[in-house]
This record gives sequence, structure tokens and C-alpha cells, in this order.
Amino acid sequence: MMKAAGTSPIATASTPPLRLVLVGAAAAAAASGVEPAAGRLAALIGVSALPPLQAATDQRAQAGVDALMAELLGRDGSWLVPLPQDPGRFQPWGGRWSELLGAWRQPTVLLIEDHQADGGLPSASTALLQCCNVPLLGLIQWGGSFDPEARRRDGLPWLGCLAQGTGTDADQVLALSLKQRWDRIAAEAK
Repeated sequence: MMKAAGTSPIATASTPPLRLVLVGAAAAAAASGVEPAAGRLAALIGVSALPPLQAATDQRAQAGVDALMAELLGRDGSWLVPLPQDPGRFQPWGGRWSELLGAWRQPTVLLIEDHQADGGLPSASTALLQCCNVPLLGLIQWGGSFDPEARRRDGLPWLGCLAQGTGTDADQVLALSLKQRWDRIAAEAK
């Protein structure tokens, strides 16, 4: 079955197009983690992959990053954009990405590298995003072996694991989990 460009199996008549930011926790935010994961995830869920979200590194006024977000959210169709910076780090423009994503109510997914999954970073990053009112769809483990029982015990909204290969069963579970979470969040927003 062929899909039209810019359409997504996630967007239906009853749900709006998926417009998603993928953020990483600490080291996962580096280009070595978030950008390749964003490309894989966008292909998996059938949305357009956009270039990384970045603001100027000078002391640009808040209006500049607000214009960046307005331009991003003005795009048509479903898309996914990586944020290759720690969302909690204070930026030269005078704020944090977590605060900006929350202010704009931008749906977000948190990427956790496999070696970070059992530490405190997933909980801390989730708390930061929730504190800033970011609509967090959930967490995705990037690579490694996903331990569903351990992830249930930590009580965080895990979506699954994005394998660094292609075509795994874990990919299909992740795609289904993401679709279900998006349907739920879209319904709550109505």
C-alpha cells in the first residue's frame, strides 16, 4: 500500500497529524544519539523527518525562539524533529528547551540510551519535562536489550525500544505503543 507524502499511519480522521519532538537525556541528546534515532523512528512510524531543532547560540531574545517554534508548528502534515541538546540545560537565549516545549505544548518523546535505562536519568528527565508541562508521550530506549519487566517496575511511561538495526519485532511494538499513546493524548486535548 502506498502512502501519500506527508501522511502518516498515525494521523487519522479522528486524530490530528503527529508533530513530535524527540529529545535525549544528557549524552543521548548529542548528535550521535538523537539524530540517527529520529531518522529511524520517523521511517518506522511513517512521518517526515525534519532537520534538527536548533536556536541561535548567541543571546537571541525569547521572541527568536518563539518564532522558531511558530514556524515549526506551522508546517503541514505529520513530522518528527530531533533536538540534539539537553532539554534541561540553560541556553544562551535565556531559557531551557524544556520550558519552551512546555509553553508551546509540543508533544515530545524522550530518548534514553540503553546504558542509561537502569539509572536515575530516565526518572529525572521525565520529571523535568513533566514539571515544564511538556506533553510527554513516553520514553524510548535506544538500542540494547529492552527489559519490559524492569521498565514496568520503574513506573515511567515507556513506549518500547528502538533497535539500531531495522525490521525487528521491537520496532512494531514501539510503533503500536506510540500510536496508542498519541491517540490517547489527542483525545484528551479535544
